[in-house]
Amino acid sequence: MVITQQVVDRLLLSKTLLGRIRFLSVARPDRLTLAIHILTAHDAAELALAGIAHHLGKLPTSGQAYLMNYFPEIKMAHTDREVEGKEFFNQLNRVRNAIKHEGIFPDPQQWSRVGERTYDYVSTWCKQYLDCELDELDESTLISNQEIKQYFNLAQQAYRQDKYREVLENLALAAHALFRSNSVLRGLVVGNSRAEDALKLSAFGVHANDYLGLQEFLPQVVERQRGTVEVKWEQEKFGHPGNWRKEAADFCLRTFLHIALCIQDAEWIPGAIDFHVLYDHKVVALEDGVEIWVEEGRSFEQKRKKVVRSLQRGDCLRGYVRRGQGFLVDTLFKEEQESVLWFANIEDSFFGYIPSNKVRVTCVPKDLPLVAQYFPNLPELDYDD
Repeated sequence: MVITQQVVDRLLLSKTLLGRIRFLSVARPDRLTLAIHILTAHDAAELALAGIAHHLGKLPTSGQAYLMNYFPEIKMAHTDREVEGKEFFNQLNRVRNAIKHEGIFPDPQQWSRVGERTYDYVSTWCKQYLDCELDELDESTLISNQEIKQYFNLAQQAYRQDKYREVLENLALAAHALFRSNSVLRGLVVGNSRAEDALKLSAFGVHANDYLGLQEFLPQVVERQRGTVEVKWEQEKFGHPGNWRKEAADFCLRTFLHIALCIQDAEWIPGAIDFHVLYDHKVVALEDGVEIWVEEGRSFEQKRKKVVRSLQRGDCLRGYVRRGQGFLVDTLFKEEQESVLWFANIEDSFFGYIPSNKVRVTCVPKDLPLVAQYFPNLPELDYDD
């Protein structure tokens, strides 16, 4: 009998829920985390049983169906044996009811592997009653963002054609779109394997080691003008054919899909934002003829100042400012360290030193749509070095 889309959707949802709780990052979870896992496992098992009962035509006849109502109905399809895990889910149902109706929390030691055990039982049911493998059900249909889904589909196509480098490149673009589309994922960068990022994502059910491994396989993604993006491999690190192989592509496909489904609907939580995400430095000339200069000349004897820009009173520039100390080391102009600022203007691609007593420096909000939309009315600040 062909499995209908209704049944597949229930199984996929069950699989996704269990994927978030299947592996614990700690051996003994706190009671609130454990309670969430028990409630989630209960719902996931009920979804799977409802889908299987629907497929077998054995839905409970009563007006309302509950988890344990499905077991005797499904048994009618195989009267010679009980449905696997019946006693386990009978206990799970009682524990869940105790949490929900009485506020009684269970023993962490007994239920710490509830997600993993439930996943194993659902896998067994799929084999016995649907003749399919839970692990092989295509969860990519649950990806809600069409751009991410398109890149993932391209990665799957490349995998079937044994083009494993293309698999990783399309997954990198999918990850870039995923990180960009969700405000929860502040600061996550494709191709950058950072433990602190893995730790943040573990709260959403992402396995930290898998995330770090995926990031090492992926190339970086560079944004160009007009919103275009491209991938960039670092050959001397991991960007070489030794890592473009089938088992790596298979791992990355599975891991990315799991991560995408775990975090695509993650709720926003507040977090500290780096100053340079929101602010530029603004330099205003206090008099005419304020020079921005750099050092020129290879040898100490040849060192001289080269003026790269001259400002008149009231002229202002946006950029990045730092005190000159630490830049003018072992040079002819070392004595000026305390009286100059280092200024870099990214838009016009120039930089240099500027006398600190001839300019006023403030911090102004960046002229970006993101800042205007999410951080309106930010005040101008005095520069504090």
